[in-house]
Amino acid sequence: MSEITQAVIFVALAFLFERFMKPYLLRKWLGVALVIAGLIGCVALSQTRLQGFDLGLMSALAVPLGIGLFLSRRRFEGRE
Repeated sequence: MSEITQAVIFVALAFLFERFMKPYLLRKWLGVALVIAGLIGCVALSQTRLQGFDLGLMSALAVPLGIGLFLSRRRFEGRE
């Protein structure tokens, strides 16, 4: 699978996470976990492929998603 296709799939999933994940604690800890896993994965999995997916690319894209989730963790707070 090409890198462009993988990036488009990941961005679509990131959009869904950002749009529909509402609980504050889930956004906070998933954001932290994605940043840590992404940073470790960028170093450890830079040239690894699993079922056609480039894990280095997925790790690199997980870091900004995690940062985005963490920074916008209070987005839905107060809206019931």
